[in-house]
Amino acid sequence: MSKSSKSARDNRANQLNPSHPAYHQSRGSSSDEAQRMAELSKPALDNRANQLNPNNAAHAASRGESTASPTSSNPSPAKPE
Repeated sequence: MSKSSKSARDNRANQLNPSHPAYHQSRGSSSDEAQRMAELSKPALDNRANQLNPNNAAHAASRGESTASPTSSNPSPAKPE
C-alpha cells in the first residue's frame, strides 16, 4: 500500500463522491455549476438508496406494491423462555 497524505486521500475521496463539488469540478464543471450539481445529486442518491432498502416504503412503491407494512405470519409475540 502506498503512503499518501491525509489531504491527498481526502481530495481523492471528494473527487469520487458525486455529492461533493470536487467530483464535478474534476470532470470539467465550473465552480458554481459543480456546487449546483452536487446539491442536486444528494436527493437522487438518497432516493436510490431508499428504493434498494427493503425496509423502506420507497422500496415497495418502486415495485408497484402497496406501501403498507407487511403483516407477520405469526401475529403472537415471541414467548419468553
